[in-house]
Parts: sequence; structure tokens; C-alpha cells
Amino acid sequence: MTKDFTILIEEDYGSNNICAYVPELRLNVVGDTEEEVIICVQDLIQTTLEEATQTFVSKIVTVPVKLPNNAKFTLYSSAV
Repeated sequence: MTKDFTILIEEDYGSNNICAYVPELRLNVVGDTEEEVIICVQDLIQTTLEEATQTFVSKIVTVPVKLPNNAKFTLYSSAV
């Protein structure tokens, strides 16, 4: 049996690394590449589920925020 987990992947340009966070299990990993963190987070999920004694309820919500006229940022988003 398999289950899909939502993973938030972020690039940290200051530390020059990639972070992956699994909200449903409260897990995170850090690595040098996206591929590395995906492999590591899969292993961590597997290990966590084998030893799980507690579950969490998580949800992702979107909230509207009015931006100032001079707001300058770029959003990057992609689904794996």
C-alpha cells in the first residue's frame, strides 16, 4: 500500500541548501539538492511510520493578503 504525502520544498539561498517539510508528520530534512531531500524525506517518512505512536491532523489553507503597491517578490511554485 502507498500513501501520498504533501511536502513543502524551499530553497534557502542564504545557506545554499534545500529544505523539505512534511506538515502531516511534522518532519523536515535539509540537503544540498532537491533530489537529495526528496530521497531523505521518503526514508524519514518510512522510518517514522514504522515507529509511529501518534498521528497529527494537518491542513493547508490559503489566505488572501493585500499587498502594498511597492511589493517586490517572485513566487516559484511547482508540483513534483
